[in-house]
Amino acid sequence: MMNQMNQKMKNNIKEFFNEINNSDKICVIGHIAPDGDCIGSVMALYEFLKTEFDKDIRFGFDGKIPYNFKSYVDEKLILTDFEDKKFDLLVVLDCGDEERLGKYKSLIPNSKKIICVDHHKTNTEFADINIVDPTISSTGELLFHMLKFGNKQISLKMAEYIYTAIITDTGNFSYSSTSSTTHRVASELIDIGVDVAKIDNQIYNSKPVSTVKAYIECISNINFYYNNKLGIAKISDEIVKRNNANINDIEGIVEFIREINEVEISCVLKEYNPALTKVSLRSKNDIDVSEISKKFEGGGHAKAAGFQINGSLKESEAILVKELEVYLNK
Repeated sequence: MMNQMNQKMKNNIKEFFNEINNSDKICVIGHIAPDGDCIGSVMALYEFLKTEFDKDIRFGFDGKIPYNFKSYVDEKLILTDFEDKKFDLLVVLDCGDEERLGKYKSLIPNSKKIICVDHHKTNTEFADINIVDPTISSTGELLFHMLKFGNKQISLKMAEYIYTAIITDTGNFSYSSTSSTTHRVASELIDIGVDVAKIDNQIYNSKPVSTVKAYIECISNINFYYNNKLGIAKISDEIVKRNNANINDIEGIVEFIREINEVEISCVLKEYNPALTKVSLRSKNDIDVSEISKKFEGGGHAKAAGFQINGSLKESEAILVKELEVYLNK
């Protein structure tokens, strides 16, 4: 991968390490409602910085840590009192635009330098230095290549974080973004000592009963449109409360719908309040859901994207059914 990297990317990575060397106060943050790639990337870089440098290093996540990643994050260390905090360097990982930073957006004017490391096609290059590669599988894989380019040592703990980032954003190496290089990176991480079975059990085989019950209820009420080409599931606050679950833990439904033979676009709507709905889209074939997402000021990849709609679940479903007609009513 490094041989294919253009000179601008190489220069930006060199500048990334220069800024780290010249900064005393550094904060590492990811996007709102953090997922595996976000958590793995942030924690890998945080671990590297804490191990290699005697500096004031902080990290932050806006949103609850999902149940299967809680062992990765010491939540007592998450930056919360940041209103008047000033940093020499703010490193943003796996985040395509400022709005996706959530409450940590306020750190941007309080930071001397901002660096964004990301792999989203819809990245707006909002930082001072942008290290963005939409062709790569995950931000975790990109961070791996950056560390190798800088001749940095990758510890076992860092390797575990990076491996987690990669498997969660590639669907366990099943998505089209998975390259031969991705597999070679995974091989190197395993050689460092990553226990593949342990991580797989932690990430994929540890659902609480409450989450499973909510999951089953959601997939039992999928609505299909356009001759079953579109499948939509809704995760309401009522379902979450009835099953004593956490809305951020109910994952995998959008992938489940995409597995249905006739479905070309799968969609999950999450009710965060009666007037705000989070939308997750997945697609098959040639449909680019990132283009749909951009219309709603969201972002993502060709086959996986997300955004928010200011409306109820019912209103959001109606909006999407109408919006997606041009792609599916053929």
